[in-house]
Amino acid sequence: MANCTSTIDRPYGIGPVERAGSTIGRVIDRVVAVSAEGATAVILMLLDWQRRARERACLATLPDEILKDVGLSRADIHAELRKPLWLR
Repeated sequence: MANCTSTIDRPYGIGPVERAGSTIGRVIDRVVAVSAEGATAVILMLLDWQRRARERACLATLPDEILKDVGLSRADIHAELRKPLWLR
């Protein structure tokens, strides 16, 4: 059987159902895009926190001689280690 929609007379182009469907489709596409952007932002933030934790852990293992060379004290390191991961 041939496509039955071609037999329907629509003098004004697409009907309201198709128009609503295309609007809903655009809204869904936008929601998915925004959700993907949000998920990407969360993943990047978590990776940044993980990097900070790793760097702070490495900083804690440096000997005092190296800390002195870079102008840091053990107190500076302890202050850095006490900061939450979300603070730079």
